[in-house]
Amino acid sequence: MRYIFQFLIALLCIGCGPADLKVEDDSSDLVVDSRPWHTWSECGYKIGDNVCNFTLKDQDGEDFELYDHYGKIIIVDLSTMWCGVCQSIVGYGEIFANDYGSENIVWVTILVEDEYGNPPDQSDLTRWIDEYGSHKPVLAGDRSLVDPLAEEGYPVTGWPTFAIINQEMQIAYGINGWSESAIRGWITALL
Repeated sequence: MRYIFQFLIALLCIGCGPADLKVEDDSSDLVVDSRPWHTWSECGYKIGDNVCNFTLKDQDGEDFELYDHYGKIIIVDLSTMWCGVCQSIVGYGEIFANDYGSENIVWVTILVEDEYGNPPDQSDLTRWIDEYGSHKPVLAGDRSLVDPLAEEGYPVTGWPTFAIINQEMQIAYGINGWSESAIRGWITALL
């Protein structure tokens, strides 16, 4: 009977966010993760939406989960390996972390395509860091993260595209292209 109850609770928790059910020991009651996304009925990719979670592999082959960074400003940089502007801004992740504090912001680069328009692999991520700078994390993404209408993915209409996510996991700002002054202004407004 206890397993049926656990199964039903797990089904109720499935949604946009992680369904982190924790059992303290075999005889205790379930403790449901109290993070706010457990109460979200929807997630999305438009300004004001609670951003949808993702888990992608980073340059070291480790899982990077967006929701693990709740409480920080997250700069999601959607780039491609063939984009010259994307290559030229790699160092800004480290600059922004130094300027605003790594305890306050996370700059996440998601490479959507390699030089040939294919999804990047682990060696592409490593090569990207070696060639253009030491900024981490760099994640392997693909075109499934992109939707120009922002219905099923980030509204990318040019490279790079940025989504600025506030500390409560809501998309606060977004921009297609690069504008250091705009992104700095948005970070300052959110701090």
